Amino acid sequence: MAEQEYARVLSPPKQSFFLFGMRGVGKSTWARRVFPRAHRIDLLDEGVYQNILPNPTLFRLELEGLPRGSWVIVDEIQRIPTLLNYVHLLIEEKKLRFVLLGLSARKLKQAGVNLLAGRALRKQMFPLLPEELAKDFDLDRILTLGSLPLVWQSASPTETLDVYVQLYLKEEIRAEALVRNLPAFSRFLPLE
Repeated sequence: MAEQEYARVLSPPKQSFFLFGMRGVGKSTWARRVFPRAHRIDLLDEGVYQNILPNPTLFRLELEGLPRGSWVIVDEIQRIPTLLNYVHLLIEEKKLRFVLLGLSARKLKQAGVNLLAGRALRKQMFPLLPEELAKDFDLDRILTLGSLPLVWQSASPTETLDVYVQLYLKEEIRAEALVRNLPAFSRFLPLE
């Protein structure tokens, strides 16, 4: 299954939107495919992140020269949620349209930031759906490994899932306190 790329059923809105979903679900891949000409700011890139973090005005300056109505992808928006104030401003002033990729609205809400009050829709990306897998749909495999693209497309899906679960459960979920009883939750998701 490695290297197979599946068309996603998610349709892009015509206006700015948040696209939330767990790591490895394919948000960035989908956005690059659907918006190939969009200006892209990837906050996962440590250099970009370190440049913008102390001086968020750089974000606005980078985008001010874009033509009205241009699309802008901001990947990992939860890393600098205060950028949403500039997003709001640029939607109003320049009519720029944003694809704001992130893990969840919860983290942004916790930061108490501007969630754009209706100026951006909210979309969710899930693991691969049966209609997206089409002829590759395999219920036994899905029940065993799930349908996260990162795992599904791996040359070593069991090992990839093991690493993903260990890191995601132990780091992301525990750090975010999403699961109060992590040992019980870990037993719920055995890999063997």
